[in-house]
Amino acid sequence: MIYQELKRRFLTKYVIFSIMGILLLTVGLSEILIRQEKNLPEIIKEEAVYSGKITEDKLWIGLKKVRDEKSDEVKYQPLVNFIYNLVNIYPRVLYYENKIEDYPDSYAKNFYECWRKKSIVLIEKIPKKNQPKALNELNKVNTPFVKYPGCYFWSSGIDNLRVIYLIIIFMVTFFAAGMYADNVEDGSMEIMYPTPNGKKMMFIRMIPTIIYGFLLTMVATLATVLILNSVTGSQALKSSLQAVALFSIGNFTLGSGILLMFVSELLGVLASTTIMGWISYKTSKTSLASAIGISINIIYIIIGLLVNMPLESFRIILNAFPTASSQIINEVSGFNFDFGIWRPYEIIVSMIVIFIIFCILISHEICKDEI
Repeated sequence: MIYQELKRRFLTKYVIFSIMGILLLTVGLSEILIRQEKNLPEIIKEEAVYSGKITEDKLWIGLKKVRDEKSDEVKYQPLVNFIYNLVNIYPRVLYYENKIEDYPDSYAKNFYECWRKKSIVLIEKIPKKNQPKALNELNKVNTPFVKYPGCYFWSSGIDNLRVIYLIIIFMVTFFAAGMYADNVEDGSMEIMYPTPNGKKMMFIRMIPTIIYGFLLTMVATLATVLILNSVTGSQALKSSLQAVALFSIGNFTLGSGILLMFVSELLGVLASTTIMGWISYKTSKTSLASAIGISINIIYIIIGLLVNMPLESFRIILNAFPTASSQIINEVSGFNFDFGIWRPYEIIVSMIVIFIIFCILISHEICKDEI
């Protein structure tokens, strides 16, 4: 039964062209990223001079060379970027200088102390009940941070992957809209449902959508990782996530950050599949189910990206949208805790809860109906 359902849903032009489309989009964005960086091998070679642990001694060398000697050598830029981010991420919090010429020696010689002071000030801006948890997580962060050549290049790659993941959620939504509605519209539901395996087939219908979303996510992730790895090498993935998101918690690397995105996206696919399955069953119209699903995704984009929602209750509701799973990397920076749960973990838990809830709802609808 599973094979027949997979054959029926997968051997279509839509599936083939959409997988090819995601692959071409991923390759295209990666190629654009590579072409933007002229002399990339030379840049990576220069950055390797001060790679590894970013000690305050290294930061002091970088600041002194760039600030005092006006050096434009590539090998000092990653060091100076750490100090630049200390000042300009969450601007005008403790540190106010606009030009590197105005940076005091302490920003390099006491970098990690300055980073911690600013982190504490940022934590003090979140609700008081969440501050102890945030401070506890801050204390677990290992310093000095680690950076390897090409990590900023990977940061841009992660941004590309975030956009592709968002597109995948829309594609899964559209694909899942006909999960049950197609059979109602063509009349086959009335024939299939009363058979001995009719109800079992109802649940099997979710499997092709889940596999479809998994394939799209896998293609996008592997293509991005393989292409960028061919340029920078895999060592860059061992860089601390703080190298691209300075004010964040945990001891994540760029590699584990990508893994976090991948897992979250897969859970978002599961959540989207069950939500759309329920909508498809209830509406019995593919076009209407598609319109509702796409509208849900657009609502998240409008509210989540354009409207600031400080209240925890609203944020938790917003993070229950499957689309939130594709944007989880946005929540890594900063000290975002809702009811004591770090927001990226909150999104992951939300996807699991939504998946379970709508599985139950679909089961209830299927078992109570008699066609």
